[in-house]
Amino acid sequence: QRTKGNVRPSSSGRAAELLARESGVVPGFVGFGISTSNEPGYVPAVHGAEEIDNLVDADFRLVLRKLSKRDAVTKLKAVQEFGAMCQERESDIVKGVLPYWPRIYCRISLDHDRRVREATQQAFEQLILKVKRNLAPYLKGIMGHWLIAQCDTYSPAASAASAAFQAAFPLNKQPEALSFCKDEVLNVLQDNLLKETADTLSDAQSVPEEEREAKYVRLLTSSLLALKRLLKTIPQTDHEALGERLAHVLSQGKFWKYSKHKTPQVRGAFFEVVAALCELAPQLVQAEAARACSAVLLSIDDSDPVVLPPLWEAVLHILSSVEDCWTHVNARKGVLPKLWVLLKEGGRGLATALHPNMLPFISKLPAEVTEPKIDFCRTFFTSVIQGLSSERAVASPSECAAIVFATMECLRFLLLQNAGAEPEQRAIQNVLISEQLLPLIDKALGSPALQSGPLFLQITEMLVSWEKRTAGNDAKTFQRLLADFWEGLGSLCVGYVDHEETEQSALQGVASLLQIMQNPCAQSKRKKTVKICFSEQEEKGHGENPPSGTPAIEPSENQGKQDCPLRSSHLLELVCQLAELNMVYVCERNSERHLHFLALLLHAFPKPQVFQVLLKSEVGKPEQLLEAELGSLSENPAVRFLLQRVVVWLRQDNRQDTDFLVDMVFSALHCCSSKAEQTLVLNHITMDLKWGVILQIIQKACARADCLEACRSWLRGSVLGERLVGLAGELCALGLKGSPSLSSPLLSQHNHSWPLISLALSQQHNNESLIGKVYVEQIIERLHATLSEAKGMSDAGNMEPLISFICDVASNFFSSVKGCLLLAAAEELLLTIFQLCAQDQTLTHLSDALLQKMELAYTAGVHSLVTQLGAGVTKGTFLHSAAVWVKNQLLTSPLSVKSLQVLVQAVQSLAETLASAQQNECLLSQFIQCLTPTQEEWVCLRKALPPQWIKRPLLCGRLRANEENPGVDVWTVKGLSRLPAYLCASAVLGKILSIAVPSDSQQEETDASELLDLKHTVPEILYALQWCEEMEHGPATLSEYYKMLQDWHIAEKTQSNELAKAGILETLFTRSREEGALWSLTLASYIQNSKPVASVIKSLYGNVESFYPLSGQSVSTIQVLCSSLTTPEREELVALSIADLLNWQEKEQDAAHSVWACLAVLHCCLQAETPVEEEILLAVMATLLEWRNSREEWFLFSRQVRVGDSTSMNSVLFKSEHVFPIPLRVQYSLYLKKTRALHKLLLHLFRLMPENPTLPGQPSETSSKEPKSFFTENLPLSLHQKEGLQCEVPHLACSVYYGALKDLPAMVRLWWNSQEKRVFSTVDKFTSKYVSSVLSSQEISSVQSSTQTFESMTVKARSATREVIATYSVDDIFIELVIQLPQNYPLGSISVESGRRVGVAVQQWRNWMLQLSTYLTHQVGHKVLHLTSWLRGEMSLFDEEVTAPLPRSLPHSHGACLLGQGRFVLLESLRVAEDEERGGLKPGA
Repeated sequence: QRTKGNVRPSSSGRAAELLARESGVVPGFVGFGISTSNEPGYVPAVHGAEEIDNLVDADFRLVLRKLSKRDAVTKLKAVQEFGAMCQERESDIVKGVLPYWPRIYCRISLDHDRRVREATQQAFEQLILKVKRNLAPYLKGIMGHWLIAQCDTYSPAASAASAAFQAAFPLNKQPEALSFCKDEVLNVLQDNLLKETADTLSDAQSVPEEEREAKYVRLLTSSLLALKRLLKTIPQTDHEALGERLAHVLSQGKFWKYSKHKTPQVRGAFFEVVAALCELAPQLVQAEAARACSAVLLSIDDSDPVVLPPLWEAVLHILSSVEDCWTHVNARKGVLPKLWVLLKEGGRGLATALHPNMLPFISKLPAEVTEPKIDFCRTFFTSVIQGLSSERAVASPSECAAIVFATMECLRFLLLQNAGAEPEQRAIQNVLISEQLLPLIDKALGSPALQSGPLFLQITEMLVSWEKRTAGNDAKTFQRLLADFWEGLGSLCVGYVDHEETEQSALQGVASLLQIMQNPCAQSKRKKTVKICFSEQEEKGHGENPPSGTPAIEPSENQGKQDCPLRSSHLLELVCQLAELNMVYVCERNSERHLHFLALLLHAFPKPQVFQVLLKSEVGKPEQLLEAELGSLSENPAVRFLLQRVVVWLRQDNRQDTDFLVDMVFSALHCCSSKAEQTLVLNHITMDLKWGVILQIIQKACARADCLEACRSWLRGSVLGERLVGLAGELCALGLKGSPSLSSPLLSQHNHSWPLISLALSQQHNNESLIGKVYVEQIIERLHATLSEAKGMSDAGNMEPLISFICDVASNFFSSVKGCLLLAAAEELLLTIFQLCAQDQTLTHLSDALLQKMELAYTAGVHSLVTQLGAGVTKGTFLHSAAVWVKNQLLTSPLSVKSLQVLVQAVQSLAETLASAQQNECLLSQFIQCLTPTQEEWVCLRKALPPQWIKRPLLCGRLRANEENPGVDVWTVKGLSRLPAYLCASAVLGKILSIAVPSDSQQEETDASELLDLKHTVPEILYALQWCEEMEHGPATLSEYYKMLQDWHIAEKTQSNELAKAGILETLFTRSREEGALWSLTLASYIQNSKPVASVIKSLYGNVESFYPLSGQSVSTIQVLCSSLTTPEREELVALSIADLLNWQEKEQDAAHSVWACLAVLHCCLQAETPVEEEILLAVMATLLEWRNSREEWFLFSRQVRVGDSTSMNSVLFKSEHVFPIPLRVQYSLYLKKTRALHKLLLHLFRLMPENPTLPGQPSETSSKEPKSFFTENLPLSLHQKEGLQCEVPHLACSVYYGALKDLPAMVRLWWNSQEKRVFSTVDKFTSKYVSSVLSSQEISSVQSSTQTFESMTVKARSATREVIATYSVDDIFIELVIQLPQNYPLGSISVESGRRVGVAVQQWRNWMLQLSTYLTHQVGHKVLHLTSWLRGEMSLFDEEVTAPLPRSLPHSHGACLLGQGRFVLLESLRVAEDEERGGLKPGA
């Protein structure tokens, strides 16, 4: 809202004025109201000038409007949409946007949201790719903000802008493009740097202050960086053209104030601009020298990480570009004190950026700044070296290294600058060496961090440089410098050595310094690839004064050299001095620290001069015996020191650490003149050294090439070889004595012996064993003999340490030595280890941990055997012997589950190793073939299986035959302490077949049946699994075994190969036809799991006639395949079986078996809902009824072999009843009445049913729901049920009674009415209380939930009153009937009451009521169905009088088989107990 008196133009007006002033035009001006200009507006309106509307596509207009929104998300989506449209639309359409793009781009490229800025540049790139050269007329309006965008502080946005710039201009054209727009770009940058503020950039009323400030700071930073980029990109001629305008910028005080800006990014960008100006336009900086020098040099202590690198770039440029720079600032008060503080603080964590500038900085300082020089040098180096103690320098190796490099570079430079003989120069030299360099070395000797840094290497290079200059013009100066340095260093080192309490780290520092001086390559990994060289003459050895200026850098020539680069004798003299002094403390004071220091010295300087110094305290000549054995070699000082000192130290009993002494041994060997002398010395000392020392010697020989060369002949010689063979024998003999533990005294004496044997056997050099081959074979033979002896000992548990050691040795030997198994003893050792690992732990007494170690050993051997030697499975080879041994274990050795697991794990590891190492599948397949029993062996193993498996399938009805006629033992489950061999063989083969047989995803063209006999092996494994499943509640050992197989997923893995499925199915079918029994059950499980297609199953038997004549085996097979047969095939089976049944008398000799077989086939076909004609079933029923009278023994359980006979017959009876027509049901009902079967059943049921049939286990508190009872809950009959067995028989009795009332209500009602008064009352009360409500609820619920609809009739039910109301209405007839179930339903009669009736005569109505009442009383099932059936019949015969009587007793179609075979077992047992009937009928009696 404009206030009164405010004549200042609006923000949009000011923007337009600004653009008009800069470029003379107002590109894309956003006007409000009617435009008076011919220039295009921001976005053409829908209603406006037609010529403008046609320039911009409607979709683009919408997107451009969205770009003016304030919401960041809206803008972001609009920019992204704009970029997508540029990419998708035709170029002509996109060109229409160009007149309006500069204005939009200049605004949104500076947006506060960085995502918008990045998306803007990406969209711009798409626009450029589409319009290409058509962008040229608009470049000047865009270029300034485009250059700023390329310097965006948000890197992705800057990268996107640069990518757009690259898309528009190739690299070689970019300077030309910027040159073309240089004036416009500088206008934008000048305004941003000198005119804009946070408030002018953004609306103070709508934009928060924090956001305004952030945008302004970002614009300043980007503009400064853009100015630098402009200067570096445009040609030099343009610098001159812009000189006046740049001078105007530099003349502004606001520009120089950016050096003190509170934001580091602005300060850093400012110093980058200053450095660029100094480099590209020094005359402009010179004109503003006072401001430039003050702004830069007085900011020298700015230690912000963003500012420091560009600041020091500007500092160095100012020193180089402005000649009188120090006249504008006070160096002593304003500059150097700030620098000293910064250096003392180690650069405040920025040493890697700060300190490399020190050398060029001090090299550019004039004399007036550094006078007096001695004070300047002292202050400078004191400050720099003090920085090494700063917290960051101590913690960071790179910071510390940067300070060290800067120190040494500056020190060498100042020494070269002051290399003369003048008093002042000598004083400076003394200060630099005595007061700075030597104290720095002293500091380093006490600091492990400095010792590991580049200091010592830098010192060495400095000394090498000085030595080269001793041949030049300044020879005396550098000779004096060298002498002073070595004198000072000697005093410093002597001070450390000549002190008993010196820290070990300090002595190590002295040794490290001397070692690097001797061999700089020891620290080559830490050394710079370049070095500072201060003049060309330095490399040539000339000593001319170096020119002033920045030092030159050239490659180092000393890198990689092994010889000492120092040519003078100072170093060796110092080492000899220190060694002699050190020996005093070693010999006289037994200083262990000095002994370690001596080892380090000798390691770095293995020279005769040093050893000669060490022997000064020794008096006399070598012993005559020693001289006779070694000859002239005994005069060698190194050998003498070795024999007289080092060997003595090595043999000390109380010495634990001998590693550094072994280094002395090699130092002495380096002084021998030939390999023969080295071998002679080693053979001499071998007899006197401990095994641990010999182990260390061999370890160092294996680790270092120079040591190996010195020891090669000794290692392969007889002296060491025979000692090692003797050691192996001694260790084996010791182990066989049964040492109780690894910590026993005898074994502790040999704690290095086993590792020594292992190392000697496992190491190779140039594919040759480390020691002589003959000694390798002797040691392996000894180990095998020992292991074989330990395997047969009863107290093998005490052998565990010995076996563990041998396994370690063997594992290293097998895995390390190529071709090791060419030795016969090695292959025998491998077999023995495998056997031990696979044997029963109760025999071997080996721990699980040791078994794992042995497994690693033999798998390493097998891998080496296969990969290196291409092993086979022929007789006599390891694989054949192992397979035969495992097979014998399976067939002959009784195994527990634990011992079987051990065996399986061993074989599995071997098989997995073969599978991973073999070149093809043949090797593992051959191994499995050797392992698999023959068919004769499989048969014997199966016969040995206990027969108790048969009980479960017989009782469950899955098996209806038992051809073997077992005795009473079938029902007795015997304990098993050991697993049958059949199960053991199946487990092992099942486990390794899953490794050998690839899964379907891994199969290529290889037929698994060609590699393995899966067709016969897998069925055996499945047979074992089925046997275990049927023995589910067998002994604990068997349960544990079966769970183990389930955890292994044996069944799934062995059936996963699709190529083998057909063969497995064929074998199972053949076994089922031939043997039946468990093979049939196995076949059933396999079909259920693998789900073969019908055609595959059909191919097995051809046609169903092939199963006849029926046998027990063929019946079992039919039962398995019945569900897979087609309906015609099942009908054919029914026809064949019924034909045999009807002609049963023709087979009088074996009639019972034939009858049973036919009934079993008929039963399974009826279960599969096979359609059968009525006449045929009538004939079957007549035959069954005849058998009931003449062959009653067939229906009894008198013989075990006919457990399935009676069940099959009863099942056929009641399954057949399901498909009987009404006349046949009447005959069946008359049969039940004649035999009084239902009468007897009900008598027994009321003795078995409890007085209170409530289900136990319910909460005692009352609830709104009726309590659960035996009548409301189903009875799950299971052979495996363990809980609630005491309630099973009462529950079964209640279920049978409930089923009788539901399915045979009329016959139960007749029985009830025929009972005496007391029984009549008891049955009525019990039924009314517990059963009637359940049946009534089911009837009412069936009506309520029925979805059936009837024409002209509606049916409703009321559960509370137990009523069903039927209403019939057609034309002028209306009938309403109310049917009510009695309290004791279904014992009582159903009442039918008349509701309203219209159009029906009274007599006709009475007839209907009588008929309906009788009809509903004698029918079962859902009443609504019977009601609708009756109404439909009556209404269709409305004019006819129906008086035909209905039968009073009709059985329900479900028959009396209410709960399957379990209930018929109960019925049959009750019938047998009929003669024992006594007492009343009260429930629970």
